[in-house]
Amino acid sequence: MQNDLFSLSLPVRVAALTLGLAIAAFHFYALVIEPLPPYIFRAWHLALLVAFAGVLSLASDKAFIRYTGVLLGIAAVCGAFYITSDLRGLTMRAGVRPNDMDVILATVTLVAVLEVTRRTAGNAIFILALIAVVYGLYGNLLPALVGHRGYSFERLVTYLFTTNGIFNIPLGSSATFIYLFVLFGSLMMASGAGDYLIKLAMSLTGRARGGPAKVAVVSSAFFGMINGTSAGNVVATGSMTIPLMKKAGYTPRMASGIEASASSGGQILPPVMGAAAFLMVDMTGISYSTIIIAATIPAMLYFLAVFAMSHFEAVNSGIGGVDAPELRATGRQLLTGVFFLAPPAVLIVSLLYVGTSIIMAGIYAIAATFLVSWLTRDQRIGPWRASVASFDAAKAIVPIAATCATAGIIMGVLNLTGMGLKIASVIVMLTDGNLFWTLVMAMIVTIVLGMGLPTVAAYAITGTVVAPAIVRLGVEPIAAHLFVLYFAAMSAITPPVALASYAAAAVGRASVWDVSLTAFKLGLVGFIAPFLFVYRPQLLMSGSTTGILYETVVSVIAVLALAAALQLRARVRLARPIWLCAGGTLLLPSVPVTMAALAVIAATTVWEVRARRAEALQASAT
Repeated sequence: MQNDLFSLSLPVRVAALTLGLAIAAFHFYALVIEPLPPYIFRAWHLALLVAFAGVLSLASDKAFIRYTGVLLGIAAVCGAFYITSDLRGLTMRAGVRPNDMDVILATVTLVAVLEVTRRTAGNAIFILALIAVVYGLYGNLLPALVGHRGYSFERLVTYLFTTNGIFNIPLGSSATFIYLFVLFGSLMMASGAGDYLIKLAMSLTGRARGGPAKVAVVSSAFFGMINGTSAGNVVATGSMTIPLMKKAGYTPRMASGIEASASSGGQILPPVMGAAAFLMVDMTGISYSTIIIAATIPAMLYFLAVFAMSHFEAVNSGIGGVDAPELRATGRQLLTGVFFLAPPAVLIVSLLYVGTSIIMAGIYAIAATFLVSWLTRDQRIGPWRASVASFDAAKAIVPIAATCATAGIIMGVLNLTGMGLKIASVIVMLTDGNLFWTLVMAMIVTIVLGMGLPTVAAYAITGTVVAPAIVRLGVEPIAAHLFVLYFAAMSAITPPVALASYAAAAVGRASVWDVSLTAFKLGLVGFIAPFLFVYRPQLLMSGSTTGILYETVVSVIAVLALAAALQLRARVRLARPIWLCAGGTLLLPSVPVTMAALAVIAATTVWEVRARRAEALQASAT
């Protein structure tokens, strides 16, 4: 993001770099050296980032944006100072018997949060939060089914000024896990590890047919995993992968769609899952290792589908791999840069094998990134690179933190009014307790609420109001929350509001609507897999080893059949509809039907392979 940095005037650039470093230093101090009370830590996390957004607003050519941006930063900092100075008293009074100063500081902080969210994340969650506040004030005028007793402005706004509202669990996750891993990703890019991982992906998949697309899938999956937003990852990695795919022969529509679907899938890919896994730990109490183990097979199915469809498109268009000279150069660079794999290895080993806390695992990975950067002369992370990485991390986390704080507002209103429990009851009532239709309604609600939001913020809201409805019908909490998380991630590629697709279309210079539809098709398994693992918990690594292997193999074949049906130009006329029907049939939990469908898929595939061989022989003969 150095181009973004150097587009700023010198005073603004210096201020942004300084504040970015201060934000990194504050988090390191609070997470490692001297832990702060959660209320104070979250308040300063938010205040510093709102102030950072205010500094960036000084680059605007509109006086209103500049002045109000600075005022928003001052308001947030004043709110944090007030919380720090009277933590005990505020905790006792807020939402019950607040004084005038409580109300004033709570109001200006609420306004600052909502306006920064509107500026950085769009109008969708801003409007939703306004509706929630109005509901909290005037819900007593509504029918009993959705109404409540009503609350005064003073009680509501000060209640939202606590860890029950703005400073709720989502902002807590932003302040700890999400910021830490966004900073880790920025430092990885600064150290040269980002380029190395793309070259590694090129070495692993570049020679294959459609190699550039497979490079994009692998690299975007990795960076999407450690990035808290799908659209941000599209811009970061798509600037390299989309031109590579277009150069190889992929259409702008397909290249952009592959990037959008892979980046969005990174949000569900263990072990980081776009930091959503850490929020799920806080919301459910389920252990981190249990969550990432359960999420592994569904994520593999998703990326298998994207990988297969990009391959089938290469088959259709006759697209080959990356040029041999580029691969030879990449191979030499891989041998000399293998140490770049150390930071991700440290992270994974710390989390899964050593049993280190999530925060300390992130700190160790960041320390490893600093160390390995000094093994190359040109990529050493000194004061300048550290400042730029801190700037990049702060800029990336601002919309996430703002939407998490706004999600806290919505959650606070739902909890105070009891509407959160009512929503679950209403969903179950409307579907008459039918699990399938409850899942369909939960899917729709999650996608609609998630449109335009980072995955973490979308999950923070929907995990609170939608997942309980699924759990009420006997579904295990981990399956219910992963179901919601999947559709929160898929909202980024669901038309008409598909932020990842919009970002990819801008990079690839393609039609937004065409890219949205293509990404939706490529990511279709992301819409099917949640239903599968609800009905087949073996896909979440639950049950016997035999059952897990059986369900995994059947699901893999189903995914490949559906991918071929959707993307491959078959030589046999009826092959695609047969693959589509048989692949869909495999999803039904019936062993006899599954065996019959497998036989049909195998026969059709053999028929198609023979037709292609005959065509090749005929072509060679002529």
